[in-house]
Amino acid sequence: MKHVLLFVFLSWCAVTLADPAPLVIDKSIKGKSSNRYIRAVHLHMETGTSDLNEIRRAIMRGMLQASGRAWTYEGEGDGYILARFDYRGLITVMRIEYDQELVQLKYHSAIGGTECQNLRPDGICYKGARGFYNYTLKLREGISRELRLIS
Repeated sequence: MKHVLLFVFLSWCAVTLADPAPLVIDKSIKGKSSNRYIRAVHLHMETGTSDLNEIRRAIMRGMLQASGRAWTYEGEGDGYILARFDYRGLITVMRIEYDQELVQLKYHSAIGGTECQNLRPDGICYKGARGFYNYTLKLREGISRELRLIS
């Protein structure tokens, strides 16, 4: 019975976290990166269309069009795509959440120096390594560019 309740709780958490939302930075949090860096990665993007299939395709194209090295498809679920970046022993996985209005990058996991040191429950990384912000910013720019093309 405990396992069933745990599964139900974790499933509920996953569903509630799969919603992109306008970014609101909590300025009272200590030990965080500059708000500029947090916004550069986690600021929501407007979709310009309500067609979820078109939004999904724009995200996938944006993963491939990110300047530098492309992000690879790691999996997906209802309302999100997992994108993975591998470079010289650094692995970063971002959860790209989307709905009919917004797309937002959220931290999922990392290995090799790009781990988030201050992860909030909503998936926003408040303290990350320099490489984390550099690589994920390029992913965000690629997706943003593709979303502008469909609007």
